[in-house]
Amino acid sequence: MSIIRIELSDWLKNAGIVGLVNILESSIDLKDKINKKSNYIELDTSELNNFNELYFEYLIQKYKAFISIEKIVSKEEWIKAILDKDITEKELESFNNYIKYVKERLKSASYKSAYEIIGETDYNLLDKSAVLKEIKLKKAQNISDISSEFNEQCNLLLEIIAYLNKAEIRKIIAAKNVIYDVIQGFWSDVSFLNKNNSKFDMYECYKNDFAEPVKNYIEDNLGKSKNTCFTCDNKIEKLSKPFAFDITWITKMGVDGKRKSSHFWNYYSDANICPICNLVYSCIPAGFNVINGKGLFINNNQSISNIISANAHVLNGNKTLEELEEETYFNIVDSMEQKSVEEAKSEVENIQVVKFDKNNGSRPYTFNVLSKDKLLIIKNNKKILEQLLNKKVKLAKDYYLNIYSSVLDRIYNGKNLFDLLDTLTRLRISGEYKNSYVIYLLIKLNNNCMDMRGGRQVYYIDKFKDYGMNLKKVYGKEGENKIPGILYRLQNAIKVKDQGRFMDTLLNAYTSKKQAIPVDFIQALQDTDKFQTIGYAFLIGLQGMEIPSKNEENNQNNEA
Repeated sequence: MSIIRIELSDWLKNAGIVGLVNILESSIDLKDKINKKSNYIELDTSELNNFNELYFEYLIQKYKAFISIEKIVSKEEWIKAILDKDITEKELESFNNYIKYVKERLKSASYKSAYEIIGETDYNLLDKSAVLKEIKLKKAQNISDISSEFNEQCNLLLEIIAYLNKAEIRKIIAAKNVIYDVIQGFWSDVSFLNKNNSKFDMYECYKNDFAEPVKNYIEDNLGKSKNTCFTCDNKIEKLSKPFAFDITWITKMGVDGKRKSSHFWNYYSDANICPICNLVYSCIPAGFNVINGKGLFINNNQSISNIISANAHVLNGNKTLEELEEETYFNIVDSMEQKSVEEAKSEVENIQVVKFDKNNGSRPYTFNVLSKDKLLIIKNNKKILEQLLNKKVKLAKDYYLNIYSSVLDRIYNGKNLFDLLDTLTRLRISGEYKNSYVIYLLIKLNNNCMDMRGGRQVYYIDKFKDYGMNLKKVYGKEGENKIPGILYRLQNAIKVKDQGRFMDTLLNAYTSKKQAIPVDFIQALQDTDKFQTIGYAFLIGLQGMEIPSKNEENNQNNEA
């Protein structure tokens, strides 16, 4: 057999390379067989002998918590438990929801196409789904009155689960699940996703369309070939399948050179890829991490090891895409912390953050760039950012703002946090948000990032916070009526960056209590950023903010 060398390239191919490595290394026998160099991998074509099986096994295991067949069979122990006891009305409601879900799935188009691949058996899931029915309590009935019907449905479900757990059945249906839930979002129209192949075994389709052409390609004599792959420059014998492929099957990528030749110079398409790249691109779904149709890929292409570690995640049913993103950036920062600041600066170039949305047909991919400067902001403020994890604030009915994600989004785009501070302080004044320590952290983080944006830091944030707290003490009980009005006037002045109005309100607040205004406030007149920073620090102090102890900090509520 022969050695294949695959080099890092653009984000799309890199996602495929990560997917290829993930799939191969999911096999114990191949764990140490891939030779990973700085910017390329090498593998023997013999390692592709069972690749079609590994391809689906990897995706099925990775998305086990999300695919429907697993959601069905995972309830087996729960059904056995409720079968042996008197259930409550709440449990009956859950049971009916489960019945409804199973019935819908067993009748779905993807399951029907799986049945055609499985072929004739003694057990017909479509017939069984027709017998499944929700159990409704009539007005005069209680739980004991429907026990016989309930037991019958439980036994039918256990029978269905036992059938679905058969290896040959589970293999096909689970593959169909990942095809439509994950793979189809990234590519379509070829192999098992060609509508003419829907009744054929997807494992054999993948083998014939992706794995076998690579083996045949390696065995060909390509010395005299004039054509080359446009992504890797490998020689191509002929510009037709199975010697060469286009990339029109990849979602929103490429142009059909035969049907739209006017897109190319002199009406000649040179957008042909070799069988090796064709295989790599088929692995893109295994390179992304996808949750409910939305995915993430970090193109940290400084090295093979960096790009693989940046995208290494264990998915579970409770994890959200936001949490996945948070985890990803901390992984990158953790790798930076193993090095000196200078090493980190020299090693980490701009890192491309690729987000995928299966439901956005016109623009499934969006991009951010996480530069060295932005990574260093995260690295230098890691302790603050960790305290913002899982912090949310309610902005409207059923709508919560994830503070951590909002902060990261502003960091990526080089924006300050003043708009976020305005929102939270206003909610704090009205009593709709109570976690003033989070606001304090945001003021510190925003101030720490000031140099990166060409501004000047305020080095005594706590001093201005303390000025506010001291003035609140001076007002005493009278402050309960007076201070809210002062807070709103100060808030409005900060929001519109009106230093004059802010200082007038401040002067009145101090002189009404015969207090001298601290001379440090003259810093607020130096520039707009300093004014807002000082203003918000004073504001949270005047609201009565206290920095919690370590134990109190750990017990801070996630939302108001």
